[in-house]
Amino acid sequence: MVVPVPAGVSPDRLPGPSRPRSWYLVAPSAALRPGQAMGVQVGGHEVVVFRSQEGRVHALSAHCPHLGAHLKHGTVQGEQLRCPLHHWTFDGGGRCRAAPGRGDVSALPGPRAWPVEERFGGVLVFNGTEVLFPPPDLTGGEHVWNVGPPVTVRCPWLPLAANAFDLEHLRTVHHRELWDTPTWETPDRYTLRLRYTSRVIGTGASDRLMKALSGNRIRVELTLHGGTLMSVKSDLGRARGLLLASLTPVAEGTSVRLAVAARRGRVPGAAALVLGVSRWLYTSFLRRDLSVLDGMRFNVTTATADPVMRQLLDFAVGLPEDGDDARR
Repeated sequence: MVVPVPAGVSPDRLPGPSRPRSWYLVAPSAALRPGQAMGVQVGGHEVVVFRSQEGRVHALSAHCPHLGAHLKHGTVQGEQLRCPLHHWTFDGGGRCRAAPGRGDVSALPGPRAWPVEERFGGVLVFNGTEVLFPPPDLTGGEHVWNVGPPVTVRCPWLPLAANAFDLEHLRTVHHRELWDTPTWETPDRYTLRLRYTSRVIGTGASDRLMKALSGNRIRVELTLHGGTLMSVKSDLGRARGLLLASLTPVAEGTSVRLAVAARRGRVPGAAALVLGVSRWLYTSFLRRDLSVLDGMRFNVTTATADPVMRQLLDFAVGLPEDGDDARR
């Protein structure tokens, strides 16, 4: 596939969708308590997620279809959410179940319901009425997860994803060199996977720790799911790392949220210690990336000369756009 975009093109017209139809990690599960509602961004849409008194999570369009009150100010009642302005009450499927002074509410409009699941210690929402693919299945129940706060970067999602697939950047900034030729695959339309093995050539504190843990042979599996979720599995020999990054297009650019995993252990507190070390390693690895990408103007023509980056751009072209928010 040829990516028909000239060099220096505006970031607003990069190949692929500006807001992919995909899963978005919108909040940590722990931040949404039973009986609580929260306003979130889902790929250009305002959405309210709420946890019922029984613990189930639902997602609705943010504004009441009656007069437009924001439902994040609503009250959770059992499995339903009541609008704060006129007390219209909606279930998790978006159907109006009650309205003061009205007997039959079956014809009253309700907010749009969004597919929602809890994975990786967080709340995932799909920005479409039909789920096109399931959330990635990274681990079973043997891991615990920690979801961090979002960081906004003034840059579209595609250059951020490209940064992870940029193996020249891996060498020049992160001081890693490849042992062998990287390989990639696209198991389906929504999945792009890159595998490579690297060694540490840096001398910083995190470099020395990584070198000691890995025996200087780091196997990495990087997978982009739907353009919005990026999982990173690293095999260090003595330890294994697991990370999920969520890329959410927002008005200011892209909101990046990280979820880090640690294997459950028999020793109390061991998982928390591993999570702390993992967060430090990943933060050290990514801190410079997020700062230098702010305001980036992606050069597509140069990127296509790199075989790995070319795979990413071809993959992006095949992703579906959010039809409710497509730029025409």
